[in-house]
Amino acid sequence: MLKPSRLFTRYLNKNDTTGVQPLPLIAPVWSSLQLDALNTGIDNVHIDVFLDPHFCRHTISLIDALLEERTTTKRRFNDQPSTEVQQQLDHFNEACSSLLVASIYQARQSDGAARVQLLELALLKFILDKVKKRSEQLLQDLRNRLLATSSADKNTQQTYERSIWINNNYNRLLQKITSDLFNQIYWAEMAEARTLRQNLFGQPWSLPIDLLSNPVLQSSDWQDHDLLTTHYVLMSQDKDSLYGYNRLSETVDSWLALISEEIPLERLAPAETPVLANWQGQLLKFSWRDMPENIETLFNAEATRQQLEETPGQAHLKDLLASQQKALKLLTELVQQAGVAPHILAAYETPALFENYARLLKPYVLYQGLCGDLPLEQVWYKLQTAEKTRPLRRATDKALSKAPLQEAFKRVNRRQKQIPPTVLYRFIHDFVTYRRDLKQRHLLHHEMGRFRLLTAENDVRLSRANHLLYEFLEQAPEQPQHDYIRCHVILKADVRGSTTITSELRKRGLNPATHFSRTFFNPVRKFVDVFGAEKVFIEGDAVILSLFEYALQPKHWLSVARSCGLARSMLAVVETQNRFCIEHRLPVLELGMGICFAESSPDFLYDGDQRVMISPAIGDADRLSSCSWKLRRHFANQRNLLTRVMVFQQPATDSFKGEKGMTTFRYNLNGIELDSAGFAKLCSEMSLKRVKLKLPNDKRSSDFFVGHYVDMQNNRHQVVVRQGHVSIWQENSLQFKPTDKVYYEVVTHPRLLRVFKA
Repeated sequence: MLKPSRLFTRYLNKNDTTGVQPLPLIAPVWSSLQLDALNTGIDNVHIDVFLDPHFCRHTISLIDALLEERTTTKRRFNDQPSTEVQQQLDHFNEACSSLLVASIYQARQSDGAARVQLLELALLKFILDKVKKRSEQLLQDLRNRLLATSSADKNTQQTYERSIWINNNYNRLLQKITSDLFNQIYWAEMAEARTLRQNLFGQPWSLPIDLLSNPVLQSSDWQDHDLLTTHYVLMSQDKDSLYGYNRLSETVDSWLALISEEIPLERLAPAETPVLANWQGQLLKFSWRDMPENIETLFNAEATRQQLEETPGQAHLKDLLASQQKALKLLTELVQQAGVAPHILAAYETPALFENYARLLKPYVLYQGLCGDLPLEQVWYKLQTAEKTRPLRRATDKALSKAPLQEAFKRVNRRQKQIPPTVLYRFIHDFVTYRRDLKQRHLLHHEMGRFRLLTAENDVRLSRANHLLYEFLEQAPEQPQHDYIRCHVILKADVRGSTTITSELRKRGLNPATHFSRTFFNPVRKFVDVFGAEKVFIEGDAVILSLFEYALQPKHWLSVARSCGLARSMLAVVETQNRFCIEHRLPVLELGMGICFAESSPDFLYDGDQRVMISPAIGDADRLSSCSWKLRRHFANQRNLLTRVMVFQQPATDSFKGEKGMTTFRYNLNGIELDSAGFAKLCSEMSLKRVKLKLPNDKRSSDFFVGHYVDMQNNRHQVVVRQGHVSIWQENSLQFKPTDKVYYEVVTHPRLLRVFKA
């Protein structure tokens, strides 16, 4: 490890950091890979994966089309694809989205997020493999074409120049084609798949989304000069050089360790995240030093200075700028001490010089000349030789001149004694980004080596027969004509006040049937379709609806969530109806709703052509939707009651057994109660976030569960459920002792819903 010089030490002693607010850092984050949870395949070593053959064929066709365009003189790296190829890219995006959505729904049945991770890795592996193989095939085809044609053929020269261009730009070409495809996967991940993952697993991504924009992962050579020059910073290829990757990685860590001792930083837990036990004989891990965001916080004084100019007087920005300026001064001292300043400056002079000389030489040769590793005269000689042997130069290229090379060399020598802070920040940010991306590449390639993409018919058949094959298809396999109900939900709405309103309307000579049809039943029917329900029974004072889950339609295994949404929508209809009633001095409607889940299919009998459903959940939902007259009277004057459902248990000494012969009775006024089986099912339908909240007049906090789901039309909704405790009823008391028994209320009070608004 480097040690600070005396100048460095004096600077530290002059700048005491006592009382300075620690700089906020981002902890090392890596989504844990869960492939260990999956079965190994027919070779007892690798996981067997089968991608949709239609998807594979069209992807290969797309790769060939991209290669054809990117290797012609018309469309290389910077041009947009043609209309025809863009259409193929759009189709690829749709296919990826279909695969992702299907895998997420399948993952809910078994394997969880591991199945989605497996598909994402399989897509990356398939693309990386096919882009390389199709590129090699294109080169071979061009060679064969040259051998089969005579030199007099007018197309021979074009074919020759094309093959030479591909050879000279091979790694850059592969990276560009791979990037074109990865971008489409990125947009597929950002669409419906992201929302589904968030709803079902509580996280938007299965793998870090920045993997898809990782240039090192997209490239076949992680040390490629073009790759480093374009996306990161050029480094020495000499293993013994101080500026080589391995030694530079140790040096940068030592710099950051020394600076972190003097600049107050937040303590992170964990400080390091091990992710691969055996990587090139060592432990692969991510630390705060691998997060480019932390480097920006620590060193990007220029950005902070601009913020201060836009919003002057911000104390926290002033403190941040002071810490960043100090960190940059310390970094300057360490860079000078390490002797790598000329290498850093040469690396950033190289790209412009590389373009100025029309890419005649590899950028690494120019870098060697600028930093002094290679005599400048030798570099100039190589440039002159390359100009003579190069088969084709651009018509707009300037005549070769030594002056730009000499001027760049002088700038490096002039600036190395006082290297600009902006260059230092850019260097350490670029290097840390490269190291993070390189670690991600090593880890991903290791994980992709754990499974095989099966293509041989016999292997696929054997793996499938033994239930070892993980299949990812754009559409589900052809289904039998007759599906079957796997479970169902009953929603009972007890409509109170309809008889009184009917009587009042008749007294006024108005039509009750049209009134209820227009203001209640028609809107309810609309919501029945939106949430996928079926009518069981509808009359003036009772509505019973069912939601079925079919075994072959896992996309719609959201019966409890959707029944909660339907119940809330019905309640909104009643609230609208009540505003009308109040305006016209009519009695208001009241609702009490109960939702019960049954983990089986209901029974059916037929009364003529009318199907009649038989389910124990109907009676249970009827009980949950009821409201005790005693409790209504007790809570009648509590206007600010936030809970619309409460359940009480009679004390053992009380002879009163409640309505309908029950020893428990409930308050349910414009509320929705969900049974315990329904809540358990809801937990399997989505990721529920637990939130503790103390309600007014409560002695202890209540547990609330918040999640999101989609309806039949793919609209996103929020559901909030309160877990309450059944209390012991005491006559003439305002305090009720809670028991260990729980009940569940679907929250409908606007004030509470605003608290949990997404």
